[in-house]
Amino acid sequence: MKNIEKNSYRYIPSTQKQQDEMLKEIGVPSFEHLIKTIPARMRLKNDLNIKESISEQELFEKIKEISQKNLDFANYKPLIGAGAYRHYIPEAIRSAVSRSEFYTTYTPYQPELSQGTLQTIFEAQTHLARLTGMDVVMPSIYDGASATAESVLMALRINNNKKVVFSSSLHPHYKDTIKTYTEPQNVKIIETPDNKWLIDIEELKKRIDTNTSCVVIQSPNFFGGIENIELISSIAHENGALAILTVVESLFLGLSKLFNETGLDIVAGETQSFGIDLNFGGPYNGFIASKETYIRQLPGRIAGETVDSEGNRAFVMTLRAREQDIRREKATSNLCSNHTLNLFAINAYLSLLGKKGLYKLSVLNTKGAHYLRKKLIETGKFDGDVYPFFNEFVLKTKDNPEHIREKLFENGFLPPIKLSDFFPALENYLLFAVTEILSKEDLDNIVNILRSKP
Repeated sequence: MKNIEKNSYRYIPSTQKQQDEMLKEIGVPSFEHLIKTIPARMRLKNDLNIKESISEQELFEKIKEISQKNLDFANYKPLIGAGAYRHYIPEAIRSAVSRSEFYTTYTPYQPELSQGTLQTIFEAQTHLARLTGMDVVMPSIYDGASATAESVLMALRINNNKKVVFSSSLHPHYKDTIKTYTEPQNVKIIETPDNKWLIDIEELKKRIDTNTSCVVIQSPNFFGGIENIELISSIAHENGALAILTVVESLFLGLSKLFNETGLDIVAGETQSFGIDLNFGGPYNGFIASKETYIRQLPGRIAGETVDSEGNRAFVMTLRAREQDIRREKATSNLCSNHTLNLFAINAYLSLLGKKGLYKLSVLNTKGAHYLRKKLIETGKFDGDVYPFFNEFVLKTKDNPEHIREKLFENGFLPPIKLSDFFPALENYLLFAVTEILSKEDLDNIVNILRSKP
């Protein structure tokens, strides 16, 4: 392949010899070894049945014909959430973020050349500070899970305690990320159980003590439940620990009480619901907000507003010493890039909706979820505990959960997840998610589908 001219080919065939050269170059013994991490059930099982000698146009038509057998999940209405939510994205936002000048943003080391990037970061900080009520925001980190884990590292630096308590209703992926980040810190991880889809307060009291660095909760939690944040924060503070909240479904911020009024020290979250589409697992964008007291321990970067030598409005990176390019091994993190394109989408989305629009959309989501839960229980085929929730809820099915999922899929819905995939003991429990993508007609259709006999 070294002798092939560099060009922008749409389709590049390769001989067996060329394939062997490429495998040798990257140090892989065979193509099969290269794809060993792909589950066998997802690999091509049959030959594509393409003739050895056909024209490029014929090949294109053949591949196109084969591709029609694929399922287009964009045509399926979602009942699945658990950290990935499909919300409607106005075309104005899609148009704005598709402009080429926003595609090349990078860490704004030179503010005189990065005013647009810095302004985008500053505006995202402003939106999130207003939504959370917290003093300071770092708006751009890989995703909500890493933001939550970085928040735990912040707490460990702040009080030097070595015990972390989190709720079992925290998203399983977030739990794993916390464990991965804290593994080199020699930290003791304690998980406290839930009670009817909310953290068990009495069990929390037993597990927290003066050696605890922080208590991490999620609200709405993995089961959709809205936690008593003020009570949990007070329990943490009574023992000298920090209270950390993670918000995975960011649309909840349109309804929630400002978190600075609940005693929280740090809020981490995921902003995917704010104008960021689901594209094969991404992109995502995490943030961390905290009290001003802890600003020096925030990872990443913060943009500030000032004036230039001529008195014009200008943007800069503030507290630059936090950056690893200055402090190196003493830096608060190794974050060296940012999701400015995602931040631009977030800014456009929140600006377009406005305060009232975001509130109305949040209400629409939670009303739809409560309506569907009520109707499903009325069918007599589901049981459910009463607990406060936003736009996700848990029901126990009296039928085979796989049959329910299959029926919904056959009728054009992405089915709810089986909780047993994450919690083996919850064998017959399903987690439903409802967003504005589902109309009332859709919700009634779901009920009719599940009411009918198999």
